[in-house]
Amino acid sequence: MHRTPGKEGMMTHQALRSTLDYHRSLPVFAARPLTSGAVAVLSKWTEIDETRVLALLNPLLMAISACLIYALALSWGADPKGAWIATALYLFSFTNLFAFVPPIYTYDEPLQVVTMLAACWCLPRPRVLRQTAGALPAVPSYNIPYALLAGLCMGLSLWSRESGLLLFPVLAGLYLPYASKQERIGLGITLLVAVGVLAVGRLATGPTTTSGDLWQWQARFSNLQVNFRNTDYTVETLVGIFLVLAWPLVLLRPLLGKLRFFTLGLVASLVVNTFIVLFMAKAREARLFALPLLLIWPLLGFRRYNVQGLTWQPGSVALLLLVLGVGGTVHLAWNVYQSTVGTNTDNLFREYLTLYGISLAFYGYFSRPKDS
Repeated sequence: MHRTPGKEGMMTHQALRSTLDYHRSLPVFAARPLTSGAVAVLSKWTEIDETRVLALLNPLLMAISACLIYALALSWGADPKGAWIATALYLFSFTNLFAFVPPIYTYDEPLQVVTMLAACWCLPRPRVLRQTAGALPAVPSYNIPYALLAGLCMGLSLWSRESGLLLFPVLAGLYLPYASKQERIGLGITLLVAVGVLAVGRLATGPTTTSGDLWQWQARFSNLQVNFRNTDYTVETLVGIFLVLAWPLVLLRPLLGKLRFFTLGLVASLVVNTFIVLFMAKAREARLFALPLLLIWPLLGFRRYNVQGLTWQPGSVALLLLVLGVGGTVHLAWNVYQSTVGTNTDNLFREYLTLYGISLAFYGYFSRPKDS
């Protein structure tokens, strides 16, 4: 998959076959067998070629994850309109809209996201989100079967991609504040089960440590130089971070006042994850920056999305900033940005960047009331 030419995409038979072989042959990926194993089992059960199963499975999992975003937003107390908008924002985010376009290279992430969201749905509604103490819990506050089920789902998520461990500060910041003793016991059970599932899974399928495989781990530490090797790579890296993080964090800002511990956990997760991606992965695979945002999407259902609530900010300085934002976005997208996989005509990244940046510039030109 990582060697697929840009204009061929990821959904051709040859590319899908290469994807499966790549993830089954390299020990570092073979240690995460859930997606590849699910493809093999479903292919054998349905007698459909593995490449077709893979082409259907991950989009289906992404659709399920969107349903879980909607359900989670509702169970946390968002109104249906807000939940629908949060789900749409999730689906049209950069890494989901272009999930199967090189160089995003989505493979294990849909299963990781579905299982983690399922785990959160099994947990009690975070007490910090309850307008009335104890109101509208997703499940009873102290329910051992639900805690075990949440632990199983979370463990499978960690096994599919161990990077999910970086979500723990976010989970802690959301679920632990004001939690009762019984809820903390339930969360502890969930955590122990999740770590246990991950440990058993990695012991069963852990990568070998022979000298012939060490190059894979050593090569990871050379990626910082790769990500900033020249102007094209540097711009692509920074644009990827911008496209993944900018709008979700801007929309989340009004909600952070009452989510102080969640904010601290989110910042810690974002900083650590970003540094890990820059140092140990190819930053052009922008989906890797999106992991800490997973629980932001259902929270965006709590925002008020009211166009009438926007107010105009007149003045020469505001107008100048708007012009600079729009002009800078157009210049960046069409004169500076260059995809390092294929050409800019192989995807719609430039068009997406243009709309993304211009919409942010206009959003900055208008301000919402403080209670929005």
